[in-house]
Amino acid sequence: MKKIFGLGLIFLSLAGCAYFSDGEKAEYTELTSAEYSDFAKNVTVVKQTENFVEYEYKNIRVDDMAVLAAIYCHEHNHKKAYLDTIQLYHNNSRRARFVCR
Repeated sequence: MKKIFGLGLIFLSLAGCAYFSDGEKAEYTELTSAEYSDFAKNVTVVKQTENFVEYEYKNIRVDDMAVLAAIYCHEHNHKKAYLDTIQLYHNNSRRARFVCR
């Protein structure tokens, strides 16, 4: 579980690095330990199988969850993650299910 979050944070920090059309590199931003702890505190793995993974989260965007799902599905038979459902859950949290195909 910690491995998935760690890899997710690496991909999130790499997502902050981009190139402009004229070849200049954008400013690189890294996640701080406070941002990591907020992310880890607001995400829970509810169910996981070879064919899908379901996360419960709040105060986080679903596209940030897609990075974790992509890592999870790639580690299980080198599949890709596709968003299946998002449901509103208790206390304004949401559950997102990603299918591995």
